[in-house]
Amino acid sequence: MPHASDSAPLVGLHLDLKGVMFKDAYIPQLLEDLAGQGVNCVLVEYEDVFPFDAKRGVDVAYDPSVTWSKATLAKFLHEADRRGIEVIPLQQCLGHLEYIYRWRRYRKMALDVKYPSTVDVENPKANALILEMLEQVIEAHPNSKYVHLGMDEAHALVVHAKAKKRDVVEVFLNHLEKLCAVCESYGKKPMIWSDMLEDHLSPHSLKLFGAFKDRIVLCPWDYGSTGTRLGSGRVSGWRVSKEWLNEADNPDAPSIGAGNTFIEEMPLPVRRLVGKNLNGRWFTPMFQADMWSSLGFEVVGASAVRCSSNLAVLPFFNKLRENIRAWGRAVKRTRILGQIGTSWARGTTWCPPGYNIDLTWPLVGDMARSMGVLPKPFFPGVAPSTVDRIVKTLGRSRADWRLEGPIADEMEALAPKVTEHRHEWESLMLMARALKLQRQAEYNVLEVDFFHANVRPVESEWQRRIAEQKQTLKEIAALRSRIRAHFGKRYHGDAFEEWVHDLFDLHETRIKESQKICRKKLAIAKRIYAKK
Repeated sequence: MPHASDSAPLVGLHLDLKGVMFKDAYIPQLLEDLAGQGVNCVLVEYEDVFPFDAKRGVDVAYDPSVTWSKATLAKFLHEADRRGIEVIPLQQCLGHLEYIYRWRRYRKMALDVKYPSTVDVENPKANALILEMLEQVIEAHPNSKYVHLGMDEAHALVVHAKAKKRDVVEVFLNHLEKLCAVCESYGKKPMIWSDMLEDHLSPHSLKLFGAFKDRIVLCPWDYGSTGTRLGSGRVSGWRVSKEWLNEADNPDAPSIGAGNTFIEEMPLPVRRLVGKNLNGRWFTPMFQADMWSSLGFEVVGASAVRCSSNLAVLPFFNKLRENIRAWGRAVKRTRILGQIGTSWARGTTWCPPGYNIDLTWPLVGDMARSMGVLPKPFFPGVAPSTVDRIVKTLGRSRADWRLEGPIADEMEALAPKVTEHRHEWESLMLMARALKLQRQAEYNVLEVDFFHANVRPVESEWQRRIAEQKQTLKEIAALRSRIRAHFGKRYHGDAFEEWVHDLFDLHETRIKESQKICRKKLAIAKRIYAKK
């Protein structure tokens, strides 16, 4: 199979398997649908779903019921290959190793055992484990040209290096050198996320990193930028112009966290590197692609079709669509290798699972279109303009409007017309109903919290609230049952159960607590208002 980058731009999708896990039987349909949407590459982050060999010292599975067998992995690779989809494995080799270090037998290999996530790069046993896992993953993917090493957000490494008065990039690159040597011994070219280098960009680090120019592919990620200009950018830390200090009431004024840094204080060589992509107070979106390309690196950009911060119900469709389109413009502008739509199933191994991949297909199609590929209609039988309007409305509902109820009703009415992917259609509709019910539950609780200090409403008001709470609990039970039955056809395992509980349990618990409060206040109100 020709590699995506050899003949056409890479149109990739990230499969993050640390969240709600699909059943093995779904693999052929998943890959068939990806091919139909114009995807020619998948970046697979297995975590402990990968069939690591315990006899070779790697025993990390949390939920064995969803861990792939070697046969399942072989089936996945075969089904991808026959559809012209290149599989690039992603094996974290620096940070985001929570799934390993949660186990006590491995935890001492982390730099910070209180939040065990980043490998202790100076511990020989820790390095040996990481290299062993990397080798097992590479050996299982003999046909892949690339292997992704992760290497992002290694915050403990920064703290560790500074505490020892060492250069962060030097420590980072020393570790990267060991990893590259392993990849190259197998004939693979490594990819890495670029944020650690962007955060610590300096004239010195640029000289150090130049030696890796022909050895790696850089993957700058940006999941929030939209439009054609930005007020802040990540380059040697997050930077804004001092001009914004006097414009706090300007709606375009960017926010910036602790440790503010300014464009005006940027080292001159770094400023020259950003070049024409910095115009006064404005950065060009995804300027990192331009920056790394100008230095001679191969680059693949990373947008988002699923953000962990969007949580368990529905995506912020409209914001994600604009981010994908901005990356499409950046790819066209820079002629980099392509774009991967990341699909984060959890923020980290320990975070609650987000919404499942059934809901991402409109965004997968958007990504393909942003790359000049025309995907097949995903919901034939319903006019594309209607699908687009529904997706936009769901996105607006998730962000601020309250239209999820009517749009769910419309989707239910249209369902008989959908001739393909009715499961995904119903998934979207059910999540719209879940959003509506969550907001209803939140209001039930808020209406009681508002009167936490008094019992002034008359008895009938407390009785009304108790009746509405009872109705919401009834609707939660019915929707929970419907969602479990529907999604249970495709998903399974501990994370699936976690996700279902996450949708409803907290709301249910708070309503029951509010019921108790209402009953007490009802009794008090009866006594008070019977006095006269």
